[in-house]
This record gives sequence, structure tokens and C-alpha cells, in this order.
Amino acid sequence: MGKKLIREVGNWVSGEKFWGREVELQSFIELLDEGANLLLTAPRRTGKTSLMREAGRQLEQRGKDLPIYVDLERAGNAEDAIVELSMATAQHRSLWNRVREGFSGLLNRVDELKADELAIKLREGTLGNWTGKGDHVFNALARGDQPVVLFLDEFPILVNRMLRAHGDEITAKGRADVDAFVSWIRAASLRYPGKIRMVLSGSIGLEPVLRQAGLSATINTFHPFELEPWDTETAAGCITALANNYDLQITSEAVTRMTERLGLCVPHHVQTFFAHVYDDCRRRWHRHPESRNVCTVDDIDRVYRDRMLSNRGHAELSHYEERLRLVLGERRLPLVLDLLSEAAQGTLTDTAAAILVEEHTAEEPARAHTLRDVLGILEHDGYVRRTPDGYQFVSNLLRDWWRARFDFGFIPAAKRRAS
Repeated sequence: MGKKLIREVGNWVSGEKFWGREVELQSFIELLDEGANLLLTAPRRTGKTSLMREAGRQLEQRGKDLPIYVDLERAGNAEDAIVELSMATAQHRSLWNRVREGFSGLLNRVDELKADELAIKLREGTLGNWTGKGDHVFNALARGDQPVVLFLDEFPILVNRMLRAHGDEITAKGRADVDAFVSWIRAASLRYPGKIRMVLSGSIGLEPVLRQAGLSATINTFHPFELEPWDTETAAGCITALANNYDLQITSEAVTRMTERLGLCVPHHVQTFFAHVYDDCRRRWHRHPESRNVCTVDDIDRVYRDRMLSNRGHAELSHYEERLRLVLGERRLPLVLDLLSEAAQGTLTDTAAAILVEEHTAEEPARAHTLRDVLGILEHDGYVRRTPDGYQFVSNLLRDWWRARFDFGFIPAAKRRAS
């Protein structure tokens, strides 16, 4: 029958659900064992959080290290980050007791406080002195019996939010705040060799965000670790294992068609596609009990067209558009939408890109810089890749979805110039 796998769409996975990342996981843990601080990069939905969670689980299981996972998605400034870091230590009693020492007078009745009340108290203690409180937390981590691996997830979202805290554009104050905060993180990553290692990760790329503000050098001590999408063999194995678990007879041709339709085998997209295929087959079985639970190439094509590219598919993929608005801001978003809509037609040529940026950027000296900045972010975050002919979507699914989402009313660059 072969391997079996339970569906998991949307959440991070670990243990038996952690599929097809044995080599990456081993390399990741080896680098941490060697004392590296890591910058985990990958296209969206590739499994960065799952890799960190599974690495943390295995590190904790072997008993040598203490993994601490900190989600910074809700944080808006350095003070918030220190609060989230402090609260993440609460599940480790001895460590939490050392952290509390730095907030004496504020946390005397901590066991009676709810989580939101605790966060308020901690925030009160960090205001005006986040570096001092942050140094105390790191010193508390370093004094533990076990070395700490600190996973800082959604770190780029926090940095981007700080850069644009006062509006759509990066401000001098935002840049100064980020310079101070990220430089402090960098210094902390070097201060405790053998005691603390850090992993920075997030659903948008950190380097492009910092590059916009001219602050790329602030993370040059972090070793890049790139997590690529699954290859077609790994994706096909996942689909087959899922089918085995749900007694779905899927032909090898149908499995191949699924990976071809996706083009880029992002784990979340593979799981989502299978979920739609299985739901479609189950509905057919219900209506026609005499039919066998077999899924063919025709079924795959129909589900891709009617489900993956439908309004339901739009809801699941809309975060790609939302992240662009978050990273590039409202002012540049219309240009970005046009550039990607042009690429969805087949290829975004240099000529077409020049026509589009001219329409969206009034100041001629700024056009080349704007285009270089925007296309660099789109490449880094896995939307497009450079080819000899121009820029093309990396993912067939994202290309087809983008066309379905934005094609209505879009005028290609060549027709704009002709008119």
C-alpha cells in the first residue's frame, strides 16, 4: 500500500506530518550545532515555520538544547518584541523566574494575571528602556543550564512595520528605529557564543525590506539558509501518501498532472490541491455510489479550473497580494499589480516594464531605481524569475490565479504604447 499521510492545510506541521525535508532538516540542525545564527529564507508557504518547529522538537527531544519559539507577527515596535520574547519564556519555569527579576515590582502577582494583562505589565516595564530590558532577557537566557535556540518568526514583518510606522513610506525615524533594533539583535547574536543561537524568519523577505532602507549590513552576521519548494518527486510522493491514507485511487498520470499544473511544488499548494481533489471525488462518490474512487487526469484538470482558480482559490491565495501591499506600500502597489499582470500574460519584457513604470512614476530619475527595487523584491520573494526574455512567474498556479484575478480590464503594455 505504501506510506500514508494525513492532510494538513494552513497549519505548520511536525513529527509524522513533516514530509520530505530530511536533508534540509539535517543541514539546518547541523548549522545550529556549529553555532551559526541563521536567516531562514524561502518563498511563501514553503514550510519555514514547520522546519523551525520540527527542528525545535528534535532539539528538545535529544535534551541538549532549549528551543524557544517567538511569533512577532503582532509586534509593532522594539518594545513589543521584548514583550513577546519575555512571554515566550513563561513555559520554562526556571527561565521565566530569571526573566521576571528584571521586571521587579510589576509582576509580583504574575500567577493571577491573564496573558493580555501580563503583556500590558511587561510593556509598561519596557517603555523608554527596551534595550535594558532586552539585555536582561538575553542574559537570563544565557544563564540557563541548556544552550538556547531562539526562533524569531515573522521578524521581517516587524521590521517592515517599524519602517513604515508613520505612514505608507519609509521615514527617517522608522529607519533610525530599525537600525537601532536590528543592530541590537545583531550584537546580541554575537554576545553569547555557545549559549544562544538565533533563527530569523518570516513570510516576507528580510533582506529586501532592509535594502529599501539601506540597512542590509545590519544582518551580515546571519548565515542565509534557503528552503526551496519540493521537487516534483517529493511532491508526487506526498500526493500518493495522502491518497493512500484516504483510499483514493489516483493514477500516476493524474499525480504528474497535479505537479505540472502547480509548476512550483510549494507544500501548502500541494496540500490544498489534494484537499480539493479529494473533496471533489468524495462528492462524486456520494452522488454515484456505483462509481469507483478513482481520480483521473480529467478530474485533475476540472478541479484545477473550477476549484483552484475559483473564488475559493482566490481566498486562499490572496495573501500574495496582501504581502505586496505590506512590503511595498500603497503608492507602489498599482505599478506592482501591472507588472505582475503583464508577466501573467507570458513574459514581462524590459520594454514592457519600462512602459509601465513610466505610467506610474512621474519623476524620470526615479524610474530606474523604482523598477530595480520592485523587481528585486518580486524575485526575492518568489513571484517571478529572470529569464533571457524577461520576467516570468515561477509558479504556474500563481500565474493562472493572477490572470484570473486581475486580467479583466488589464491592458498589456504594448497596446498602451500603441494607443
